[in-house]
Amino acid sequence: MNKRLVFGGVCLVIAVLLSFGATAAFADPDLNNVLPHRHFIKISATETVEVGPRVCDDPSLQSAFNQFHNNLHVSAGFGPAAPGLHDGMGGEIVATPC
Repeated sequence: MNKRLVFGGVCLVIAVLLSFGATAAFADPDLNNVLPHRHFIKISATETVEVGPRVCDDPSLQSAFNQFHNNLHVSAGFGPAAPGLHDGMGGEIVATPC
C-alpha cells in the first residue's frame, strides 16, 4: 500500500479526533473568590487522593484555586467541566471543609 496514502489517512483520523476533544480554555482573572475547601478524588470507599491547589494550607493560592474550581465544576454553559468525575462511575470528586 502507498505509504503516503496511509500516512495521510492517519493524519486525517488524528485531526478529526482532536477536533472533537480540543477546545480553547482561557484563565479568567476576574473570578470571585471561592470559599476555601479541599478536593479529593475518591478512588474507593477508603482511598482518596487530594487534588488541586491546597488553598487551605497556603492562602496565597486563592487565585489558582478559583481557576481550578471554575474549571472543575463549571464550563460556560457546557455543564460539568470534568464529567467523568461527576457521573457516579469510577473515581469521583468530593470536597471537604478545610
